[in-house]
Amino acid sequence: MTTTNPLLDFSGLPRFDAVCPEHVTPAIAELLAENRALLARLEKAPATWADFAAPFFDGSERLSRAWGIVGHLHAVMDVPEWREAYNANLPEVTRFFAELGQNQKLFAQFKALKASPGYAQLSAAQQRIV
Repeated sequence: MTTTNPLLDFSGLPRFDAVCPEHVTPAIAELLAENRALLARLEKAPATWADFAAPFFDGSERLSRAWGIVGHLHAVMDVPEWREAYNANLPEVTRFFAELGQNQKLFAQFKALKASPGYAQLSAAQQRIV
């Protein structure tokens, strides 16, 4: 599905004209599964930018970007098919981001990164992010 679903194409600008409501559920399900697996690995990863923070932000960016496209198309093309696709996936996306914001293991990883000697080597932007 990755090669044919425009919601999973992160190579350039969003392909709004190619996205259809039937692309939403498979793409969001795939990205949620990827992110959940990634988070399970990151909870045990070394608390460094390269091993923890960068993969965390890259993974969540892919999901956010795809869901942003869905949200935009839902807002500008108010037809039953888009409403159904959006509303069918909204609870799972909301649940994922709510769980993400309250994940104590990830919070501990960010605290460990900030307390590590490597923190001083991060750029000012990376330090602000942490």
